Amino acid sequence: MEINSTYAPVIINIENGESVHQRILLVYGRAGPQDVEFESNITVEHHSDNFPSTTWQVFNSHFKCLVHLDPGLNDIKFILDTESFSADLQPLITNFQVNYIPLLQNPPIHLAILVAKDSNETIDAPDEKNPDDCKLEAVKAKFRCSGYLWQAFTAEQMNRHGFGRRVFRLDEEWTKDTLSNQDVKLRQTAKIYIIRSSYTLEQILDPEIAQQSPTRVDDKKDLYAIFLESLKEYGPPFDKQCYVAGLILDSHYDNSPNMKYIRGHAALGGGHENIQLGIFGSHLTHAWPKHLEDVCSCFQEAISIDENKLANDAGECGTWWKCCNIGIGAFLHEVGHSLGSPHTPSGIMLRGFNNLNRTFTVKEPNNPSPITPSDEEGAHWHRCDAVRYRYHPCFRLPLDPPISKSLNNISATFWILDDLLLIKCPAGISLIEFYVEDNILGYIDYVENYQTETTLEISEIKEKYGGDNNNVIKLKVVARNQTECSIEDLQQYQEESKIILPEFGMAYKSHRLGMVDENFSEINILFNQFIEEKGYVSIERMVVKYDYYIDSIKFFFSDNTELKIGSDDREGTEKEFVFEEGEIITEIKGNAGWYIDGFEIKTNLDKSSEWFGGHGGEDQLLKVPNDENEMIGLYGSGGYYVNTLGIIYKKNG
Repeated sequence: MEINSTYAPVIINIENGESVHQRILLVYGRAGPQDVEFESNITVEHHSDNFPSTTWQVFNSHFKCLVHLDPGLNDIKFILDTESFSADLQPLITNFQVNYIPLLQNPPIHLAILVAKDSNETIDAPDEKNPDDCKLEAVKAKFRCSGYLWQAFTAEQMNRHGFGRRVFRLDEEWTKDTLSNQDVKLRQTAKIYIIRSSYTLEQILDPEIAQQSPTRVDDKKDLYAIFLESLKEYGPPFDKQCYVAGLILDSHYDNSPNMKYIRGHAALGGGHENIQLGIFGSHLTHAWPKHLEDVCSCFQEAISIDENKLANDAGECGTWWKCCNIGIGAFLHEVGHSLGSPHTPSGIMLRGFNNLNRTFTVKEPNNPSPITPSDEEGAHWHRCDAVRYRYHPCFRLPLDPPISKSLNNISATFWILDDLLLIKCPAGISLIEFYVEDNILGYIDYVENYQTETTLEISEIKEKYGGDNNNVIKLKVVARNQTECSIEDLQQYQEESKIILPEFGMAYKSHRLGMVDENFSEINILFNQFIEEKGYVSIERMVVKYDYYIDSIKFFFSDNTELKIGSDDREGTEKEFVFEEGEIITEIKGNAGWYIDGFEIKTNLDKSSEWFGGHGGEDQLLKVPNDENEMIGLYGSGGYYVNTLGIIYKKNG
């Protein structure tokens, strides 16, 4: 890096020659005298003139730029205009190098616009706007630019959290690029999918499916379902595992009596089957930048909206620059949900997107001070988000160790050991969150070391988060393979996990596979027990009936009794496993979702059964938590299928 004066631009948030993985790089630095109040500009000249020069604000020596990168090593010039603080100085130049390596091996985020079958292909916009800026082609350009702002913001945030320059990539294609208003050249740029729905404008604008409508009908197919259906009808690439940011083009603010809300809009994020999707309406898109040259003005334009014509969403969009914040930032919030983020105590996943402008600009309306990185307030990804993304497939770096396929779908397991909670996950634990009333009150992250188990003191958790009202504490474990597993009520879980058995005394139930149905009671199956009138009774054989799910499990004992979980009223495959004398189950590998999809057992004689059932749901392993305990039985419940299955264990001796 060459600097020809102490006043020349100094880049602070990235090292010269560093490698990054996003097309648009957010740069923060200082330029000019730091003890003088002044305003100036920095011009960025891009590599080999492959992208037009852009100009960015300098405010009391602070500047932020968005720099276009080409794949490979980029030579960038930052040129400071010195006229505002020194008439004698020539423009000051800093030469800087950045290496851009696209992460083409990672799954991308696709940008998709849902268009009604009979859409007029325009968006709500102020009268002052150019009519052409309200049409579909302009919306595509705005969406593309916003997608790259999301990427630049996220890359900077991940680096601040200590996770390197990792970030998601956007699905790109070789086409006319709209990121600059100075040229429209062919470049590799974000692809915008136009999803022409089979639903009409009337159907999409139906008040009964508008998220903000007081007359919304909850059991009617909503906009999220319509978007999902339309993506599936479109076909590839939405027919396989994919991540999608979906904009609803035809959203419209209805100011008529008894309305005054946005029709055709929903702010939702999550996933269904193979599609992870975050959606948002277009009612604020009028305020988004079309080009990089528009970013500062869009985030600083203090014109008030006409609330007779345009939505003041959540009462926070009274001016154009605030519309820009909410429109881009709240949409990113929904994309965050699609990537696995919950609502967090601060940041984008709360309502920190109200400060999104502060990421990209050093000036803010009605703020006399420059906006430095320490002043960005809500414009951040919370640590819980960043830890999730650290191990997300969209954020992988080339040197990240591969994830074993055998661990792809394994989630955490929980074990009560007196006042201790043992958490185990072969795929590695990345994060534990503690919730009260759906609010994250605390967390522990495990990013420093590969940790497959940890032990927590339950009394300490209760003391820290239970409060004076003995709050219900929820605990969620996020694994490095992105699986999540929760204890909904820690106190209840601890109480229900402890059982007293006449012969064995204190014993424990493991966490259960499957989902509880309160209509069915749980049955305990002990491998060996002493019955006074019969003597010792042991398990002799097990018969499993299954198809895609486990229909029933029957256990036959040496006293000619049997116990059954589930139903064997239907036709299906039936298999038997016979236990030798003294043989018991020591391990269960299972797949479960709503029901027990399938499982196999391993015994103390090192024998394994075949696999019974299907392979849907998450992979889980049930075995005693350590060598100090032994498995003495199983428990489970079922009706039409086997709903739940777990093990019973106790301390040795």
